[in-house]
Amino acid sequence: MKELKEGDTFQQAWKGCTHPMWFKVLSIDRLNNSLRVECHSNNGYVHEEEWDDLDTTEVAFSIGEYKMMEE
Repeated sequence: MKELKEGDTFQQAWKGCTHPMWFKVLSIDRLNNSLRVECHSNNGYVHEEEWDDLDTTEVAFSIGEYKMMEE
């Protein structure tokens, strides 16, 4: 399982996703199982979100929903 850290960037990777969004990890709260991410669309729109299931997000890498981006 991928363990995310602040500053990591990743993108949507499931089959058929032609315009993947990408995300930057702004903060992680392992105690509360949450993370804050900056969400980027392919047309330049950017916003922040609080995700309330860090475990599920990290498991998503092993099932192919997300992949890490090159820095």
